[in-house]
Amino acid sequence: MKPTKKVALIHDLCSVGKAALTNMMPILSAMGIEACPVPTMLLSTHTGGYGKPAIAKIDPSFIRECADHFISQKIQFDAIFVGYLGHADMVDAVIYFLEQFSGTKMILDPIMGDNGNYYQNFDESYSRAVRRLLPYADVILPNLTECFLLTGRPYQITGDHRNVLALCKELMAYGARDMVITSVPKDDCKKGMVLYEDQAFLYLGNGEKLSDYHGTGDAFDGMFLAKLLQGYTLLESIQASHAFVCACIRDSETYSYPEREGLLIEKNLTKTCINQISSDQYCT
Repeated sequence: MKPTKKVALIHDLCSVGKAALTNMMPILSAMGIEACPVPTMLLSTHTGGYGKPAIAKIDPSFIRECADHFISQKIQFDAIFVGYLGHADMVDAVIYFLEQFSGTKMILDPIMGDNGNYYQNFDESYSRAVRRLLPYADVILPNLTECFLLTGRPYQITGDHRNVLALCKELMAYGARDMVITSVPKDDCKKGMVLYEDQAFLYLGNGEKLSDYHGTGDAFDGMFLAKLLQGYTLLESIQASHAFVCACIRDSETYSYPEREGLLIEKNLTKTCINQISSDQYCT
């Protein structure tokens, strides 16, 4: 038996400005997980702060052909992560990929917006397309904005978690199962999280004020996926992921450099690998 687990990452690749695959791959590798990239788009940089990047869109046929090649070579994955797709035409190809690996754990981060708005070049047609992926996912990792976009409901910042629970139930009606929702406010906590597992609702809040950096969601996703594949529960996995991201942000805040450069993940990966980062910062 091979001593490492293998995960396929269907996500975009940025050369500079740590985000997407550039963040997830080193985190997974450092945590002992073999990361296999299946890029959906190639970018010279991420899209925040570097001007207009050079972009190469991957043809959806590439995703299908990757799946066919993997199957022909009897390659199997312990999990498949689906992240930034870039355009709605990619969804059919991703569904084809997933159906070739029926029964494989699938984690979906439906990356399409934040702060109440779609990211550039996305609209309702994209959210409707991504919604078709929900029945394939064992766990989804949307932020609060993306929950509203996926359900088609008007965005509202709410501390009333009955509204968030209603979103969870609507997403379940579209086929979602377990979910981790980020950027959920409550009282003095602006970026808490909701864990909705087996139809049980749990809010996790942390009043710590930290800076915003590009790529934090990808760093969270990478650590979450690693912990999940190591056999930790959903709750343990999100607590460890939050602790890791917070440690990276604190480290980044001690230096004077452009935020567009992204998180300083390297030193904290070393600490994580030798179990020096605590995962108990979230209180339930």
